Amino acid sequence: MNNRPPALLDWILMFSLAAMWGASFFFIKHAVQILSPLQMAVWRMVLATLVYLPFAFVYWSKIDWKKWRPLVVVAMCGSAIPNFLFAIAQQHVNSSLAGILNSLTPLFTIILGILFFKAHFSRDKIAGVLIGLTGATMLVLFNGQSGQYGNAWYAGLCALATVCYAINANSVGFNLKGMHPAAIGSASFMITGPFFLASLFLTDTWTATLQNPDGWKAVGYVTYLAAVGTVVGSILYFHLLQRTSTVFATYVTYLLPVMAILIGAFDGEIIGAMDVVGTLVILAGLYLARR
Repeated sequence: MNNRPPALLDWILMFSLAAMWGASFFFIKHAVQILSPLQMAVWRMVLATLVYLPFAFVYWSKIDWKKWRPLVVVAMCGSAIPNFLFAIAQQHVNSSLAGILNSLTPLFTIILGILFFKAHFSRDKIAGVLIGLTGATMLVLFNGQSGQYGNAWYAGLCALATVCYAINANSVGFNLKGMHPAAIGSASFMITGPFFLASLFLTDTWTATLQNPDGWKAVGYVTYLAAVGTVVGSILYFHLLQRTSTVFATYVTYLLPVMAILIGAFDGEIIGAMDVVGTLVILAGLYLARR
């Protein structure tokens, strides 16, 4: 693991990822108003596979195919399963709350890292995670619209998605450390891509898109999710994981509530005083964790 202090580039990568992924919840919310969660998830994975094709061609020689198992984990736990879970959840919770719940990822990353990957973490990092989690909890409990749109079951699906993200982070950080970031993403989608492409036609996804008058508009939303949220975001995230550590990289999810709330506000969602307070607590956790 890399224990050096985060550099300026690491922070730039983190804030860039937070902006990209924070916007993703906005696009998911609008896409599932047109397509079903399964249809949206299938389209996202198919489009991501197509975008990854040129990366696979360029980085083919850098792919260690002996590590196909963790590569499958990256595709399924880093993209496919969470995409489906968030798509279901955002039919019942708003984009701000979904982004907030995403900040559970670092906590699960630490827990899984200690239990299954023999990871060791400093007290400052653990304290930073807990402080950030406290801020996220405040946002969930006091979010201006949580009473109207919150639902414990669907919020739980968001939390389950963050467990998948934690598995993905530990898999990349501990099993794929030496592989090029673009090679990781492209290889994982080359392995699973045929399955997603077949699903486009074996399910009703293709037919439903053609028959829906707003179907291709939804595909436009999903194109952002696939190209920016999945492909570009994954490559930058893998790069950040390799430059720093699994815990530092997952702190990007602490900034997601900030971005999700701001973007949600532009989309008509409410920002309350506790949203601001909770966000400041999250940033305090980030500051402590970087020490």
